Parts: sequence; C-alpha cells; structure tokens
Amino acid sequence: MTVYIPPSLAEAWNSAISRQTAPEMVLGNFLDDWRRLKNATARQPIVWQPIEDSQALELHRWACFLAATVEYLTVRDNVPTPSWVHWQCWTLEEPWFLIPHWKFRAWLLIATPPPFKRRRIFGGDETMLIGRV
Repeated sequence: MTVYIPPSLAEAWNSAISRQTAPEMVLGNFLDDWRRLKNATARQPIVWQPIEDSQALELHRWACFLAATVEYLTVRDNVPTPSWVHWQCWTLEEPWFLIPHWKFRAWLLIATPPPFKRRRIFGGDETMLIGRV
C-alpha cells in the first residue's frame, strides 16, 4: 500500500508559478490535504515554508489568497501560524472582489473573515471562500 505524503504548499505553488497547474487547483489540493491531516503536528510542515510571489497580477492575487487561507486555517485549527503569511507583499494594492457585481459589495465587506480583509480580498464567508474545511 502506498502512503500519500502531501507536498508543502510552497512546493505545490511552484507548479502554479511555472504555469503547470492552475492556482485554483493548488488551493483545492491544499484544502484536501489539510482535511486529511488531522492534527497540528501533521499540518504544520505543509504550511511552514513560504510561497513564492509573482509579478503576474493573477498569480500575485492567488498567492495573497493562499497566505490569507493559511492564516485563517492555522488560527482556526490551533496550528502555529508561519510568519511568512504576515509579510507586507501579501496585501493587495487594489481590492479584489471575488463576486464582481456591485450589489454584493456590502455583504462581501461585512462577511469576509479578517485574514482576507487585511489583504483586501473580499469573497464572503468561509463557505464562499474555501468551502467547508
């Protein structure tokens, strides 16, 4: 029987930086791995190494999203939060509304969890941002 060893988020993110994997796929795979790992000791190694940034706006946005996700999950699940998620580079210059229609903006501004708001990413509550993890 083969034992699955999840890659670190940094390793997985490198495949998005090199355009081999879509950023959304990296996020989905990371969330699946997070669900499978049941304790802080197992979860910490997959988030401890910093991810790489990109000059491409789309990839930079997703990198900021990943930093917010790591902060959110580590705080929620009592896993030590890696220091790299607090780096200034993970804050967008312009707000990113994941639902672009203006009628949703008030709800997005209110419902979005703080780790995402601090990075100017507005996508609603946990279920809208990362599903039920």
